[in-house]
Amino acid sequence: YMKKIIAPLIIGIFIVIFVLGFVEVDNTDTSVSSDTIVYSVTSIANNLEKVTGLSKREEDIICATSKGLIKKNSKGEIVSELAKEINVKDDGIEYEFILNDNIYWSNGDKITPDDIKGFFKELIKSEDEENIKALLDVYGAKAFRDGEGSFDKGVAITTGDNSIKIRLNKKNDEFLDDLTKPQYRIRKLLPVWGNIKDTYNELLYSGDYMITAFDDNKVTLLKNKWGEGPSTIDLVKDDNEELAMASFEIGKRDVVINPPNSQLEKLKSENKLLTFSSDESYYLSINSDDNGLPLSSRREIYKHIYKATDEFMDNNPERVESAEGSYFREDKEDLTKLQTRKVTINQDGTLEKMDSLTLLAKDSDESRDLCKFLVSWFKDNLSINLKYSLVKAEDLDDLDLLKRYDMVLIDIESNSNEKKEFYTELSTFLNDSEKLILEKEINDGSKDFKHIEEKLFNDCTIIPVMFSNENIAISSKVSNISMDGNGNVEFSSISNKQK
Repeated sequence: YMKKIIAPLIIGIFIVIFVLGFVEVDNTDTSVSSDTIVYSVTSIANNLEKVTGLSKREEDIICATSKGLIKKNSKGEIVSELAKEINVKDDGIEYEFILNDNIYWSNGDKITPDDIKGFFKELIKSEDEENIKALLDVYGAKAFRDGEGSFDKGVAITTGDNSIKIRLNKKNDEFLDDLTKPQYRIRKLLPVWGNIKDTYNELLYSGDYMITAFDDNKVTLLKNKWGEGPSTIDLVKDDNEELAMASFEIGKRDVVINPPNSQLEKLKSENKLLTFSSDESYYLSINSDDNGLPLSSRREIYKHIYKATDEFMDNNPERVESAEGSYFREDKEDLTKLQTRKVTINQDGTLEKMDSLTLLAKDSDESRDLCKFLVSWFKDNLSINLKYSLVKAEDLDDLDLLKRYDMVLIDIESNSNEKKEFYTELSTFLNDSEKLILEKEINDGSKDFKHIEEKLFNDCTIIPVMFSNENIAISSKVSNISMDGNGNVEFSSISNKQK
């Protein structure tokens, strides 16, 4: 009788063991301290020596662990950080930064003017040129980068007891604004940041946080003694925003940047959504070549695009803001200009009979959603068949491809403090007469670039469509979080309700 009981029991145990061998067991430790904020990211970069190729979220690690001489706050104002005072001399040629008395590395050593000078020396040599244009305006910096002369004798960066002076080749009104960007955050041993996974324990940090763990899936930031913000922040990698939100819903994530659009309304109703302005903007290039659309048709198309975008914004208030004729978000504060543009856009005109239009755009969620909306809107309101194609970003540099479409949707960053860079990047889409106007304004040292803007607007060749917003989902643990004026998360602003 016992044999009859034991035999099936043994067989059953073997079956259970056999089945368990095929079951994937998650050994990840999901326990998180109540004062730890878990911040979701979709990628973790191991090479943080340069900002080239880094996303804003990857730059966030640099910003959390490093401070600059100055920074740009959430209102876009330039404020002090490591420096407490800035003296501008010789009509904007020389800048003297007086340092704060209580600035320290993560090991407790004081941050000195020589530390900052040494960082700039490394930055000039290691960072890609397009990312340090302002620094290369320093007298002697370009020559030193090219291997000519010594840094100490040839580059006009000098130190005092508690100050650092920087002298430029010529006046640069954007120098301070540029100096607020992540690449200028003060770091030691900059080349070692090229393999942060193996070197984070060797580094000293000038920011509110230091890195205490780093692998392909998680980075742990521990607050320095003088830092501000939660005591610990875990940056955890999720393959996409949908997976991040699934973890958010069960309390495993506290901060998710740009959650899925389908979740925005629900998050807002639960008071778990924060919305910020971003520099990402959309413009429409309308083909004005000999085989392109005539001016009367371009103006009518813009009028309809304007109306359609207003409806798209009404349906997606957290995602986008209608441009309303403004090339830069800040220009919407100029009510006189805004009203004049509205009147111009809404003037009566005639759209010559056309059965179809073609539109080219970069493949992204935002572009895809807007294109789909425009297809329906043009069909329902104008009986025009709008056809669109989505391509890789690099394909938008193919001039032959661009000419085959009536319109191109341009996704680009716009900042009213960087108009020269903005219009230069748009030059691919400019015709010959527009390029001449832009070249003249650049050579004349223009700051507002009003002539090229008026030309583009009046001829309806490149028209503003909408500005994107940045959305952040926050858990019930988080009561505050903000982004700085460069679009990077300010971890020091996070308030932990459960602390």
